Formats: sequence, structure tokens, C-alpha cells
Amino acid sequence: MKKITYISLFLLLSVSLFAGNNTANKTFRQANTLYSQNKFEKAAKLYEQTISEGFISPELFYNTANTYYRLNKIGKAIYYYEKAKMLNPNDDDVNYNLELTKLRVKNLPPEVPKIFPVRIFRQITFMKSRDFWGFLSLTFFILFLGLMYLYFIAENSKAKKLRLLFASFLLFFSLITFVFMQYQMFQINAHNTGIVINKEITAKSSPDNSAADLFKMYEGYKVKIKNKNGDWCEITLTDGRKAWIKKNGLMIL
Repeated sequence: MKKITYISLFLLLSVSLFAGNNTANKTFRQANTLYSQNKFEKAAKLYEQTISEGFISPELFYNTANTYYRLNKIGKAIYYYEKAKMLNPNDDDVNYNLELTKLRVKNLPPEVPKIFPVRIFRQITFMKSRDFWGFLSLTFFILFLGLMYLYFIAENSKAKKLRLLFASFLLFFSLITFVFMQYQMFQINAHNTGIVINKEITAKSSPDNSAADLFKMYEGYKVKIKNKNGDWCEITLTDGRKAWIKKNGLMIL
């Protein structure tokens, strides 16, 4: 009886998930149709609805970004291009549109270059998606296990050494690609980066409305979130400047 109950629950859950996915896909297609008809406000609402229903894909984020770009909402456009880039780092259209949109940001601060080893590590890590690195890591590990099996059954000492050497290389590459995947996942799930969506924000020296004004920030700025205090966030700009701003002016990646 319990077995039948478990199977019924599993089937019910599967049907619910399928129905939910189907609804989100339908909404996504409707939004695409509205976009093609230049009904950008309505399209944006449906894209946001699709996202709120838990549907995630680089295409969805990319289309949402394009819609906000057409609506001249630069902050939200950059936010969704960044979201699309997280899922598909090598997409030429996403990267091109993101850089194009940044040109419309007022007084965009320069980015302080990272030290060479960190820059190279990040470039390699984001050359491919986390799914690619995960698949590659698993493939290397399976091949490693296969070679280790052949190592243990080998009778010739020279063959054993050769198989052990190749197995060591495979294990090394499996670990490296696993690190790439984990780093990407950490960056995606850290939620410590935000995009300014207000037209203009006055950055403060402390989390207080009466604190000294430090500088102006504009829609589209990308910031690192260092700390939170109630309605305030301590942020660092790409040029290294630090300040406090109200968190309702940000969309957190």
C-alpha cells in the first residue's frame, strides 16, 4: 500500500512539474510574440512572470535584457545580460549587447584590473559554462577509474607505470575542471554583486540619511556588496571606491 502511495506521489509531482514547466514555456513564447510586435512593456511583464515562476535559461534572461534595453531601462538591461552571461559566458550576442549597453551608462567608472594570475584563472573558468566543466570533470574521472582498473589487472610493470601515469593526469584534469565548475557555481550563488537600477543615487559615508555625501552613482553601475545593515548596503565600485547606499536601488545578481 505504501509503495502505491509513493508511486502516486511521484507521478503527481512529475505531472505538476511538467505542467508548471509547460505554463512557463507558454508565457515565454507569448512574451516573445509581444516583443516581435514592439509591445515591450507587456513583453517585459510576461518575461518577469516567467522568471518568477522559476523558469531559468540564458535565452530568457537575454530576451528580458533586450526588452529593457528597448524600454531605455539600462540598469535592468545590464542586470539581465549579466544573468545570461552567468549561465552562458561565451555567448557572443550576450557579451556584445552587454558591452553596447554599458556605453549608455553615465560616467561609468573604470574597472581596476585584477592581478595577472586571478585574471587568467577567471578567463579560463568562464570560457565555458559550469555544465561543460561538470561534464568534463565527470568524463575525466570515469576514464581515471577505467585506467586504474587496467592498472591493477596489468601484469607487466612497464604497462602498470604507464597506466598509473596517465591515470594521474586524468585525475588532475578531473580535479581542475571540478574546481572551475565549483568556482562558477560559487560566483553565481554568492549574490554579492548588484546593478544600480535607479537613475541616480547619492552614495553615503555611513548607513544613515544624514551621513556625508561621497559621490553620485548612476543607473547601470555594477557594484560588489561587502556588507548589509538594515536597508543599507556597503558597496565597492569597479574603480575601488567604497560607500553605503540604500539596497532598494539595487538588483542583486
